[in-house]
Amino acid sequence: MKKRGKVLRDTSAGPGLLMIEGQQYPFALEGVWKSEAAPKAGLAVDVDFEPNGQISGITAVSESQIAKEQADIALRAAKEKGSQLFGQIVAKVGMPNLIAALVLFISWIWLNAIVVQSPFAGNIEITFWQVLGVLNTSNILEVLGSNVHGSAGFYGFLALICLAGPFVQYFWKDKRAALGGLLPLAFMLIVGIMAHNAISNAMGPAPAGGMFAGMQRQAQDEMSKAISYGTGIYLSALASLYFAGIGLKNYLAAKAAETPVAVNKAAA
Repeated sequence: MKKRGKVLRDTSAGPGLLMIEGQQYPFALEGVWKSEAAPKAGLAVDVDFEPNGQISGITAVSESQIAKEQADIALRAAKEKGSQLFGQIVAKVGMPNLIAALVLFISWIWLNAIVVQSPFAGNIEITFWQVLGVLNTSNILEVLGSNVHGSAGFYGFLALICLAGPFVQYFWKDKRAALGGLLPLAFMLIVGIMAHNAISNAMGPAPAGGMFAGMQRQAQDEMSKAISYGTGIYLSALASLYFAGIGLKNYLAAKAAETPVAVNKAAA
């Protein structure tokens, strides 16, 4: 049987002394000390016991081993705390909502939202987050053509707020909080309209006539054909529709629950 202990007194002036689980054990070097370094006060040791309780071996524990053990203990504690916290969050907002939020986050950040077929750079794949960066720039055609995207800026901040919108109802008891579920879908629609208008404006005003009207109209048609939707748009749209449906359902349910109360007050 092995136990962890600590050297209280070295063997420089007689038998040494160990402290193990609150009990003191005398020891000598001969036959039991298994380490090259001599024992010293405060040194951590692993002590092997025989079935009869006698010490059969003492091994010094290195500082690196102690640090590793402490790190493992801290990691286990963090995992237990994290699991407990995650369980509380799941109980509060529900696993389907967390999965939908994860799908929405991944779709916005990593999956392709649109694919631009460029004659110079080939297919340019752009995520929804990069679309926000495109909207935040001054020359949208140059950005699309170079496949270099800027910071999402304030649009990115709004995106994070909209991502948190569906969960407001679980922490704020007002029935209007359920409408936060509409934010991701509304944000995507607004961004889509803004991106379409930005591209249209970059191509010039709508052709009204003249000798270059046909060429301009053809250029706008070609630009529209060069842009297609990616997987990220469809997945994020499904997740946003899910949140919008849950939000509207909860809002209407809360509103309906208040209606009898209002009727009873009026009757009184």
